[in-house]
Amino acid sequence: MFRIFTWKKKDFFSHFNPFTIVIIVLLINVPTVFSQKDSLNPVRLEPVDLHWIRPSGEQPFAGTTVNKEEMDKNRGNGSINMLFENIPSMVTASDAGNGLGNTYMRIRGIDHTRINVTINGIELNDAESQGTWFVNMPNFSNYVQSMSMQRGVGTSTNGAAAFGASVNFTTLDDSPAKPFLEISSAAGSFYTFRNSVTAGSGLVKERFSVVASYSNLLSKGYLDRATANLNSGFVTTHLKLLGIYSQKNYGSLKFNMLYGKEKTGLAWNGTDPEMLATNRLFNSCGAYYDDEGRLHYYDNETDNYQQRHYQLFYNYSQAVHPSVKIHQLFDLNVGLHLTRGYGYYEQYKDDRRYSNYDLDPVVNEAGKELKKDLITQKDLDNYFYGFTVNLSDDIHNLERGSSIKWTVGGAVNYYDGQHFGDVIWTQIEGVFTNPHRWYVNTGKKLQANAYAKVEYNPIKKLLLYGDIQYRYIDFKVNGQDEDFRDITNHYVWSNFVNPKIGFNLYLDNKLRNSLYFSFAISHREPTRADIVDAAKERMPIAERLYDFELGYLLHFHQFAFNANAYFMYYQNQLVLTGELNDVGGSMMDNVDKSYRTGIELVASYRPSRFFLWKINGTFSMNKILNYVNYTIDYNSDDYVVEKLGTTHISFSPAIIAGNEFIVTPFRHFDINWKNKFVGKQYLDNTSNNNFILKPYLIGSLQFNYYFNIRKVADLSLFFLIDNLYNWKYSSNGSFYQYYEGTDLYQYDAYNPQAGINFMTGITVKF
Repeated sequence: MFRIFTWKKKDFFSHFNPFTIVIIVLLINVPTVFSQKDSLNPVRLEPVDLHWIRPSGEQPFAGTTVNKEEMDKNRGNGSINMLFENIPSMVTASDAGNGLGNTYMRIRGIDHTRINVTINGIELNDAESQGTWFVNMPNFSNYVQSMSMQRGVGTSTNGAAAFGASVNFTTLDDSPAKPFLEISSAAGSFYTFRNSVTAGSGLVKERFSVVASYSNLLSKGYLDRATANLNSGFVTTHLKLLGIYSQKNYGSLKFNMLYGKEKTGLAWNGTDPEMLATNRLFNSCGAYYDDEGRLHYYDNETDNYQQRHYQLFYNYSQAVHPSVKIHQLFDLNVGLHLTRGYGYYEQYKDDRRYSNYDLDPVVNEAGKELKKDLITQKDLDNYFYGFTVNLSDDIHNLERGSSIKWTVGGAVNYYDGQHFGDVIWTQIEGVFTNPHRWYVNTGKKLQANAYAKVEYNPIKKLLLYGDIQYRYIDFKVNGQDEDFRDITNHYVWSNFVNPKIGFNLYLDNKLRNSLYFSFAISHREPTRADIVDAAKERMPIAERLYDFELGYLLHFHQFAFNANAYFMYYQNQLVLTGELNDVGGSMMDNVDKSYRTGIELVASYRPSRFFLWKINGTFSMNKILNYVNYTIDYNSDDYVVEKLGTTHISFSPAIIAGNEFIVTPFRHFDINWKNKFVGKQYLDNTSNNNFILKPYLIGSLQFNYYFNIRKVADLSLFFLIDNLYNWKYSSNGSFYQYYEGTDLYQYDAYNPQAGINFMTGITVKF
């Protein structure tokens, strides 16, 4: 889970529940929604966020941008997967089978712990796991204005270095000039309900605005007991500072608060092939046997977590030379952030030795320790805070047609987290005081980065780009793990220098087709789980990536095409082994040399205003050179070593293809038909064809209708059929093997996804 910020009940901000704020905004502003004159000028405040991290469109990197209109059309049941499915080279997965609960993304086969994610330029990746857990931000697209993604290393940004992609979400930038109220409701398969209310104040004296929103998602999930009860809220305020605004310069402040609270049924175990053939809904999480051998299920086998993000931004811009020949814009951005989160996994443990939980053992008359049942909670309680700053100067010589933009910036972030485990119930009474804490450990991580970059247009047709970033990481772990191992250690990574260069060259005078190239080096540290779960003989080390990108872009009024070839060469890449740890986290292992190479093709064609065709495809090879496989032998506690030569990297399909038709038979009504194909994926790195995720093709069909009710309200309706072909597929899986002497034991499990399902909804905006 992505464990970040929520104030405790005694904290001041905890009294400001997002739903309460929505009600306040409604009470203040809804009466004016119906009385506001249409003659008001549509004045907007300038958006304030750390916007420099978004690609300019001319920088030499393959990217995708999704705007608010596209997000609203793809909201579906509220799962972030509904949005990500449209991204080239991306594959998504879900534990619960319907996208609500724990979800995962992989780009070019690279998992979410190697994808840099920011929100308004503030790091969103968890500092320890380095993953991004959108289950903690339910119905997230409801609060997002736009999303931009750069595949590959991309430009320098805040947070951990990118190994697969950089993703930045920009939250709702400000309120429209007029007050508004928006109510959205949807219902669908698996008893899924999505409801939200959003209100905005409009501009107050053309200087201040506030927008607030609250959402609730409920679902029983596709798998048994994979339920979801998700609540989220968002508040943003925007103030144009008095006394400094003019036509040449301005300053502004923006404050955001994002709130998330989730309770989901655990479903990370997956299903073995035999059970999958007879009961795709089976969920082994929470299953246990009583003393008579009868199967039972613990209904509260859940993940419980809540968080709040607080962000404060200051922006100052000044036009230095607004002349006919030279235009110069000076820009300063400063951001402060504070995030807190706490929560726990609750699990039923059957047939366990109480001594393994620091409890008095239960013994029989012969003195042999007996195994009995108990219930545990594994808790996280942490803080994440810091600041970001950047300064840029953009100079355009209009007479010569040249320009130069330089940017310097950096960030300092600190993570302070505590991990601990409690026993809250035992089958044998009187053996503990509730709760009984059996382990405690802490993690403290300081991250600092600084970067400088320049974009230079010597002529209109050519852009030259240079970028260098330095990262420093100081990570301290202290205490015991749940198995009583002392995991105290101090790790410092101080040599992460990440340079990037590139160019973009237009090949014609009308700037319709261009050629671009980039080369980048990136480094990334192991995650906490990589370190704690590793065997002492094989401790993980930092990774290094050399990324080459070469692309061609063609753009006409009716047709656009992009071809991007990439070669990513790794030293000590941490690859997924297929194994899961005790809380469902994917385990990784270093491989000496490996590469990912392929070509990404993206095109769109609009022959008329009634029809739009979008298509994308990724064709790749993902290989480990001279792979050495280590398998534990439990008889000797040693490893069986196999040298397998060149093998396929796990969870890295050779083909990912998407197709989308949008038909508009008449005004305000459109039909969207999507298809996505994902090729074969290996569950481990031995290229064993017996343990794979089979290829799958999924489709969806959505109908959207929009209309206006006498200029009082805008109304939109949608009806979605997902997994249109009722394809029986699994989007994720796990694999584990071990030896006992000469006997090899292998176990595989799969995460089945829902068959054909439906969702329909309505949105009304006043």
